[in-house]
Amino acid sequence: MAKKSKKKRNLQPLRYQVIRVDATVEAAEREIERVFGLPSGSVQLVLPSGRKARADKRIGSLLDDWSE
Repeated sequence: MAKKSKKKRNLQPLRYQVIRVDATVEAAEREIERVFGLPSGSVQLVLPSGRKARADKRIGSLLDDWSE
């Protein structure tokens, strides 16, 4: 009998696997809603100042803002 190959498991939580850094904020919000089964418009990504991030901002830039 052949051995079953083990699947590689990603040990990061799902919330860290959903979004690429070159995605836009708008696409990220929609994807988060889709993956977690949330209603449309329920997710808002915000800047460190508390304001809502622009829809055309890239996730990489948003992460840079938060790392300051």
